[in-house]
Amino acid sequence: MQTAYARMVYDRHQQRLHRRDDVEVTRATTIKHWFKDACRKLIAFMFTQVGVCGLVVAYNIVGAFAFRAIEGDHGDGTPEELAKDLRELLVGRLWNVTLRLNVLEEDQWRKEVVGALEEYQGRVVPLVKTKGYRGVHPTEAWSFSASLMYSLSVYTTIGYGNMTPRTEWGKITTILYAIVGMPLMLLYMSNVGEILAKAFKFLYFRACRCDIGSLGYYRSASGTIRPVTASPSRGNALKASSGEKPRPRTIPITWCLLVIAIYVFCGGLVFSQWERWSLLDACYFAYISLSTIGFGDLVPGRTVAGLDDAKLVESQQIICTIYLLVGSALVAMCFNLMQEETIENLKSFWRNLGCLRRREVEDPDVELRDHIEGDGG
Repeated sequence: MQTAYARMVYDRHQQRLHRRDDVEVTRATTIKHWFKDACRKLIAFMFTQVGVCGLVVAYNIVGAFAFRAIEGDHGDGTPEELAKDLRELLVGRLWNVTLRLNVLEEDQWRKEVVGALEEYQGRVVPLVKTKGYRGVHPTEAWSFSASLMYSLSVYTTIGYGNMTPRTEWGKITTILYAIVGMPLMLLYMSNVGEILAKAFKFLYFRACRCDIGSLGYYRSASGTIRPVTASPSRGNALKASSGEKPRPRTIPITWCLLVIAIYVFCGGLVFSQWERWSLLDACYFAYISLSTIGFGDLVPGRTVAGLDDAKLVESQQIICTIYLLVGSALVAMCFNLMQEETIENLKSFWRNLGCLRRREVEDPDVELRDHIEGDGG
């Protein structure tokens, strides 16, 4: 009797343990599936337009903190120290020459001073070319805004060249940062440029009173939906009656160039006030930066020479970074629209020469019904 009771208690205990194990396994499986689903949704969101924009901004900020820590806090200040020693040596040498020759021997004084200045120049120029001498210590030169601009110039391939890494870790980080950042920038320009292109088309066709829907259909006077990308004007009606499809509506190249010119001019107005450049130089800097040429003869931020309030210039450099990011997407949008216009012009040219077949119009109602059935299937 006691043996049977003990066995029953033992069996119940084992059942509780099995139930508890099953609950823990189920919970662990649920958490695992939830984590996988969250990661899947996060990755999918990162490749949307909003996700790509946020990813680019975050990547730029992370790069700014990284380069500031590597080159600013632990940078090599040897060129600045050598230049300071050379300046002090030059001042002492000039003072000795003045005391020894006085003003009575002006020609000899000028000769020795010119020689001392030439020697000083010969020692400082190699520091600028080989050691990256900037006249400011790395802790001051690599501010957050300057590091942000440097990060932007790396993955956008602008490469001004006014700031370069001196340490080995800085150079390695720059290489890795560019390898990851350049494809990310291309993805950003493609996605955001596509959104801007659709928005610009919508505004342009609305301004031109073109009844064009988002799906590429228009509603005729009788109320029938027809799959034509342009409004049924008189010319398009004649083409449709002759068995030829009307040409898809595109944005004229002149409008795309006008958008770029306005954006460059607005940036030039702002930079001319901030940097005290002429309007031509400011517009030149804006265009050279947006086109990723980046000569580096004009760069934003006058703190390099210690001429301005650091906080004010930092805010200006951050705004300049945003201006260049938005401008890159805007330029990509204009290039896409100009490409569409150029392709359609070439197709029309070759059709007029008879090298390409003309567009044939099928029954609009049948074409629309097939399109709807295909989407439904």
